[in-house]
Amino acid sequence: MDLNRRPRRLPVLAERRRWRSLTLFALYFAQGVPEGLLYVAVPAWLATNGASAAEIGSFIGIILLPWSFKMLNGVLMDRFQFPAMGRRRPWIIGAQLVLVGAMVAMSLQAPQPGDLFLLSLSGFLINMAAAFQDVAIDGMAIDIVPEDERGTANGLMWGGKTLGIAGSAIICGALIADWGFAAAVLAPAATIAAILLLPLLLRERAGERLLPWTPGDADGAVPAPPRLWRLLATLAGVMVRPANVLLALGIFVAFAAYGLKTALVPVFAVQQLGWDQQGFTRLAGGADIAGGLFGIAASGWIADRLGYGRAVVVSLLLLAALHGGMALAGPLWPQPLLFGGYFVVHALLFVLLSVSVYARAMAACDRLVAATQFSAFMAMLNLGTSFGAQQLGLVQGAHGSSGVFAAAAGLCLAAILLFWASGRALAAQGLSHSIR
Repeated sequence: MDLNRRPRRLPVLAERRRWRSLTLFALYFAQGVPEGLLYVAVPAWLATNGASAAEIGSFIGIILLPWSFKMLNGVLMDRFQFPAMGRRRPWIIGAQLVLVGAMVAMSLQAPQPGDLFLLSLSGFLINMAAAFQDVAIDGMAIDIVPEDERGTANGLMWGGKTLGIAGSAIICGALIADWGFAAAVLAPAATIAAILLLPLLLRERAGERLLPWTPGDADGAVPAPPRLWRLLATLAGVMVRPANVLLALGIFVAFAAYGLKTALVPVFAVQQLGWDQQGFTRLAGGADIAGGLFGIAASGWIADRLGYGRAVVVSLLLLAALHGGMALAGPLWPQPLLFGGYFVVHALLFVLLSVSVYARAMAACDRLVAATQFSAFMAMLNLGTSFGAQQLGLVQGAHGSSGVFAAAAGLCLAAILLFWASGRALAAQGLSHSIR
C-alpha cells in the first residue's frame, strides 16, 4: 500500500459534465417525488373518497401557491450567499433538509380524506421547501451549465422530474391503498434524503468547502453577491423590457392550461369515467415514465434542433389540438384507449413544452441576477398553474368537462401569440439569436 498516494478528489460539478448531468437529473428527480404524491396520488385518493371537483381544484390551487413566490426566493439566494461552499449548494442542502422534515411531519399527522385544511396546509409547507430547492437548482444550472449544453441539460432535468413524478405517483398510490397515508409520505421522504448525498458530497467549483467547517474558499471568478438595491434595480431593468414582459405573460397563460388539465383529470377519470384510484395512478405514472424517457432521450435534442422559441410554439400548437380533440370527442370518452392515449400524448408534449420554456427563459437571464430573474419567470409558470387549477370548479360547473378541455385549448393558442410577440420584440432589439 502506497501511503504517499494522494486521496482521490471528489468530482467538481463545474468541471465534470457527466457528474453535472447526473446531479441535475437526480435533483430534479427529487423535485418530482413530492409532486407525484401531492398532484396525482392525493387528488386520486380524494376523488375516490367523494371529494368534489371544486374541493380538489382548491386543494391543488392552495398547495401550488408557494411556487408563485419564487421571485422572492431568488432575491434571497442572489443576495445572501455563502460562496465558500458555492453560490447555490448551501441553499439546495438546506431546502432538501427542510423538505424531508416537512414530509415526515405530514406523515405523523396522518390526515384523513375529510381533513382538507390539514392536507392543504401540509402540502403548502412541503411546496415551500420544494420551491426553494427548485430555485437553487435552477440557479446552479444557469451558473455552471455551458450554453451549448442547456437544451440537453433541460431535457435531463425534466426527464428526471417526470420520472420522479411517475414513480412517486405509482408507489404512493399503491401505498395509500395498502398501507395508509403515513407510509405513502415516508417513502418519498426517504428517497429525497438519499438523493441529498449528491449535493452534500459534490462541490460546485474546485477549491470550495465541502461543509462549512472544512477547508476551502470561494472561487475568485464567482461574482460577489450584489447589494439589495442594485439587485432589485437590475432585475426591474431587465424584466420591464417588452420581450420579457410578453415572455412572462406567455408562460403564465400556457401553464394556466396545464393547471386546468391537472385539476380536471383525477375527477374526470374517477368520477366521470369510472376508473379506480390505483388504475388512475398507474396511468398517470406510466404516462410520466414515457414523458421522462422522452425528456432524457429526445426533448432536449428537439429543442436544440428547432430552436427554443420554435419548439415552444410547436408544442403549444400540438397541445391545443390535443385538448380541442378531447373537447369534441365526448361520445368516445368511455373508451379507455382514448383517455389513456390523451394522457400519454399530453405527457410527451408537456415535457417538450417545459424543456423549451426553461431553455428560453434561461437564455433571457442576466448573469448578475440569474436566480432572481429566472425565478420570476418560473413564478409566472407556477402562478399560472395555480390560477388554472382554481378555475376548474367555475369552468366545469358552467360548461362541463368539454368546456374545460376547450378552455385549455384556447389558453394554449393565446400563449402562442404571446410567445410569438416576445420573439418579435427580441428581434426588434437585435437579440433574436439568443432564442434561435
